[in-house]
Amino acid sequence: MFGIVMSLSMVVSLIFSLVGVMMSFVSLNLLGVWVGMELSFLSVICFASGSSVEETESMMKYFIIQVIGSCVSGMGFILASNLSEVMACQLFILIGMMVKLGVFPFHFWVAPVVSKLSWAGCASVLLVQKLIPIWVLSNYLILYKDVSRVEFFCCMTSLVGCLGGLSVLNYRVLLGFSSVQNLGPMVLLCCCENFELWVYVVVYFMLTGFAMMGLWQLGIYGFQDLVKETGLKGMDNLWWVSLYFLSSAGLPPFVGCAMKIALLNGCWSKMTFGTGICVLSSCISLMFYLSVVLAVVVYWGKNVFMVSKEKRKEFNYMVNISLLVNLSGGFIAFLWMSL
Repeated sequence: MFGIVMSLSMVVSLIFSLVGVMMSFVSLNLLGVWVGMELSFLSVICFASGSSVEETESMMKYFIIQVIGSCVSGMGFILASNLSEVMACQLFILIGMMVKLGVFPFHFWVAPVVSKLSWAGCASVLLVQKLIPIWVLSNYLILYKDVSRVEFFCCMTSLVGCLGGLSVLNYRVLLGFSSVQNLGPMVLLCCCENFELWVYVVVYFMLTGFAMMGLWQLGIYGFQDLVKETGLKGMDNLWWVSLYFLSSAGLPPFVGCAMKIALLNGCWSKMTFGTGICVLSSCISLMFYLSVVLAVVVYWGKNVFMVSKEKRKEFNYMVNISLLVNLSGGFIAFLWMSL
């Protein structure tokens, strides 16, 4: 009975989180955006808390950080609604959104929070909770005059994300630093072009979401789980899941390369230095993306391409989704971006 109630409450919390996102997107005033953001945030707290002490502790850390960001951004929204203290409200909104996203120098909470969460909790924190702040910044930074400071924060965010992910064995923390590294180009695109921004966001969310889903299905949370994994079927599935990491690194012909194309198209002419730093940081982050693939090669490289003696005829959705998203999606993205 407790399990049924727990699962029902998690489903309701997830629904309310998505309702909060939609409320912020369609709201006609800043206070409505703030209410939708808080509804989504509190729903994610209920959804991702889980049943273990570690998950509850992580969500308490997340709650404290998000409350600080909400208070600061709420003060900025109130000042902006009253059309008073324009410089102060701009500063409050910018700092509040940076805290909620985890942009440098407020990136310190990302790794401790996601390190103990389930994959569903990681997806809600790293993906769902980014939508509203990015939406606010995409409408706010176009009107912001002093974008040179924003460019500096974007460069530092990408550098911190790519350097922090090196030598990380916990894949939830690795994807957390990957999220920080990708925040730099996202916020940079908020200053320039909305179309390229949402191309970047959609591709990033698709790749990270499917990678988390694949690792959740395989029950892998870190490098230690790879050592314990046995069985040809698990090896084969893990190989195809690891393609999402190569795609996130932006290697052609994977669909993740479309993110780098969108960044260059949107920002190169306006913020050349910041764009170059973000692209360079993605090249550095390729090292920790490759660590996942190399782990497969080292432990099971000789067995990944072995043909099983037993002919398996069942539909392997994990392999087919990986091929569809990474390779077929990449080909379609290249054709579309070239038009």
